[in-house]
Amino acid sequence: LVESLLHLLLDNRSWLESQPALIDSVLYTYLSLIPSHFTAKLAALREQETGLCVSLLRSKFMDCIQIGRDLIRLLQNVARIPEFSELWRDILQFPERLSPHFTGILLLATKRTSRRFISGRITPELEIKLNFLLSKVKFGQHKKYQEWFQKKHLSSPESLEMIPELIRYICCVIHPTNEILGSDILPRWAVVGWLLSLCQVNPVISSFAKLALFYDWLFYSESDNIMNIEPGILLMHHSLRSHHVMTASLLDFICRLIPSYCPALDKTVECSVKMALTDILQKGVVPSFDTLFDNPKLDSDLKAMLKATFFEFYPQGITPQTSCSIEESNFADQFALDSSTPEDTVITISDDELVGEDDEVTSAFSDVEGNEAEVFQVITEGRNEDDSNSSAGDGWNRITELPTELQEKLFSFREERNSKQLDECLEQLQKSAQNEGALMIVAPLLADLLSDDFGAGCSLDHEADAQSRSNERNYHCLFRHAISSSSILSLLVALHRQQPKVGYFFLFYLQKTGRSQDLFLPYSKYVGMFSEPFATCVCRDLKECVENECTIFYLLLPDVYKQFHDKICGVASLLNMIVANIDPVQLSKLVHKLMLKQFQMFGHDCQLLQETIISSLQWDSFEQFCVWQLLSAEGPDIQNIIIILEKLSLEEHPEAFSSALLLLKCEPLGAMALGTLFSLPVSSHCGVVDAVGSHWLNLNPSKYAKYLSQLMDKAAVKIDTLLEHLTRVLIYLNNNQIFEVSEHVLTKSLLKLFTSFPEFLAKNLRETFSKWNRKIRKGK
Repeated sequence: LVESLLHLLLDNRSWLESQPALIDSVLYTYLSLIPSHFTAKLAALREQETGLCVSLLRSKFMDCIQIGRDLIRLLQNVARIPEFSELWRDILQFPERLSPHFTGILLLATKRTSRRFISGRITPELEIKLNFLLSKVKFGQHKKYQEWFQKKHLSSPESLEMIPELIRYICCVIHPTNEILGSDILPRWAVVGWLLSLCQVNPVISSFAKLALFYDWLFYSESDNIMNIEPGILLMHHSLRSHHVMTASLLDFICRLIPSYCPALDKTVECSVKMALTDILQKGVVPSFDTLFDNPKLDSDLKAMLKATFFEFYPQGITPQTSCSIEESNFADQFALDSSTPEDTVITISDDELVGEDDEVTSAFSDVEGNEAEVFQVITEGRNEDDSNSSAGDGWNRITELPTELQEKLFSFREERNSKQLDECLEQLQKSAQNEGALMIVAPLLADLLSDDFGAGCSLDHEADAQSRSNERNYHCLFRHAISSSSILSLLVALHRQQPKVGYFFLFYLQKTGRSQDLFLPYSKYVGMFSEPFATCVCRDLKECVENECTIFYLLLPDVYKQFHDKICGVASLLNMIVANIDPVQLSKLVHKLMLKQFQMFGHDCQLLQETIISSLQWDSFEQFCVWQLLSAEGPDIQNIIIILEKLSLEEHPEAFSSALLLLKCEPLGAMALGTLFSLPVSSHCGVVDAVGSHWLNLNPSKYAKYLSQLMDKAAVKIDTLLEHLTRVLIYLNNNQIFEVSEHVLTKSLLKLFTSFPEFLAKNLRETFSKWNRKIRKGK
């Protein structure tokens, strides 16, 4: 099948190069296959695959880099092939040879790989089985399913080469809902650990698999999804007690990977990994790194390397532990490791194992410009002293500073953990809240006491629960008081530092229980208490929502846009958040609501719309298509679309360019919009005017010919530009009848132009308008 498809593509090469959306998928697939074809029997096939991939990269490089950072990973796997070695030299030393728009490897490394490519390497059958495993099978009952999966799909040595692709798919594509994360369903980290244990027999595949697990760590930024890096940290955290060999192996790998993966960008990679770890702590994926980095089961050399690499995450004055403090796991048989491995053995990875034992790639990377590392933001050193656990401890130590009655209510709530005690506690707090210090003490305590409530996520039965005091959740009680009390609103602000979910929980509560008029007024007051701009605060809360509960995020969007239209309409960061996480069902729902005019996402400000579209040009292809689907549903001013189209290029912005064309075809043009269209530069946008102008002339020749005639009579646009476009458009009219109708309407205006500008017309338009010339001469 691989060979047949390859021959089909080679035989239809010109057609392939005319399909930008297919080029990157073909390249991703065959670059993934080449490493498995390093046998004498498959040498001829490998040469043909190499020839196709290298030629696509050299002739269509800007189309190819739409793959994103995983293209680097794939090219590393084949870097020893001479053709790819030469390509690497150009990428690293002479990027302009590949494309004048390619500025260097950092541009590629910082571009996220779309889930479309990663999903493409998994067969539908594998995809169904993996999704079933991670959404239906309970942890503890999974062993028989894993054994069947291994027997069916991973039983041969050759099949192990799929494991890195499976791990990438699990990390980047399968993002469980909050309900699944809080249930006893088999977690992703356990499946990844099992897959890693299967490929231990092959050091090269094992290193590829670990690289697949940690790949998003290497260029992590604040805009990346933490779900991509969650399996790696949870695997190390949960394996430490029962399978510390696995944890040691992964810690050793990441420590060696930081300086070795790309020596010239080692600071960039180091900052990105530390940013990932900081995000992990701030979002509470694990409580701390103390037990992970300084555990007696780890080799002393590994612990020294960890402390040298991640010194910022070590608390001051840490002393070596004498026993493992990780709690015993509630689940048996997390995943099957090789029982022959001694329990006290610590696996260390040699430098040769890293990145597929490819020293040539490592040395080649050293040619990258060192100053490119400055592009990355350096994270603040040191641990966050406001971590919720330590803050809660300080709060309980300072509780004696609070009034006695408030202390009693807090202790009562800590014992009972129900809304009745919290209700009494908040009422007492409002009486004592004249002192801002009381709020600062209570906030971390409540963050600690409500951590399970917020960890369970928003309930889709939220409205019924909130309306019934008997079923009221603890945070319902908190928000009910916040609506009527400014002091409790201030408490929410303080609580947000320890529990960032507060913002979107409050939004969802108001949406389900508030009135349609001024639905989010209490939330507006809450946001107004922060020092950041309003739109920044809203986007921060929604980002927290989409990372934890995607369904709730899309439920909130219409009302959020409707209520805060003047503040967040056209905000590019929020729009990117929407399209980066959307699925076809959610997209259809938003399109439906936009068509019903229930809310607006873009507005009518031409300048703001231009800025939003220009920002979107750097996003993935699927994300850009989603933007234009939403924009089309909202129904923009066509005049604005034509203005934006002038700034686009077919070669550089194919997604936006084609989407704008289709929009102009679907929306009727007025006289003013037609004038703007025929004013576009002929040299760069003649194809646009040809397509759109001929479409509307074919559809309604008398109407649009009349518009053009009016433009010529009033000299509303540059006559030479209009006529040059018109000469091209008339070629594409469907039949003589349409041509004759257009000709009849335009003749009078053209006669006037011939009379006014005889020399110009005689020189430039004699051949094109020969029919009209003869008719005009007869008229004279």
